[in-house]
Amino acid sequence: GHFPTSAVFSMSGYDATYEAVARDDTDSARAKSKAEQRWAYVMRKFWAVVWVGFALFIAKVVDLWHVVTEDYVTGRPQFRLHRGYFKLGIICFALWVAVATYLVVWVKYVLKVEQEWEEYAPRSIPFATCCGVVGIVSFIVAFWPVWGLLTLPICFVLFMGLLHSAHFVPL
Repeated sequence: GHFPTSAVFSMSGYDATYEAVARDDTDSARAKSKAEQRWAYVMRKFWAVVWVGFALFIAKVVDLWHVVTEDYVTGRPQFRLHRGYFKLGIICFALWVAVATYLVVWVKYVLKVEQEWEEYAPRSIPFATCCGVVGIVSFIVAFWPVWGLLTLPICFVLFMGLLHSAHFVPL
């Protein structure tokens, strides 16, 4: 047997009411959309503040500044930061930031390129991904002697806080 056309459309997920709603250009639909967009914006900023605040709190609790500058937590000098892996993590992170800055600032705002990043600079995303992976693994290995198993959640929270701090860069 053959299926009627309406059965094919309903099986493929096509719905005529969806098309009618998609074409609706009324002010109430646009106002609702604006309100939803504003709410989404406020929530993104809220969660960015939460992540940055949580990361700052964790950095204070784990005495991050002292660990980075002196290689150990105050009162526990036998558990030392692995400086070589820490430096590799810093280099990889700097390269990741350089690629992100290149794509977001230079390509988007200075050159005003309309193409997608993958089309304009196809090697940049894989390179940044490799730098990010090597960097986070390096940081985990570097901090492991200091914090042990807690290194994983600590690094995760610090990374999320750093990532969300980009919400507050005026671009």
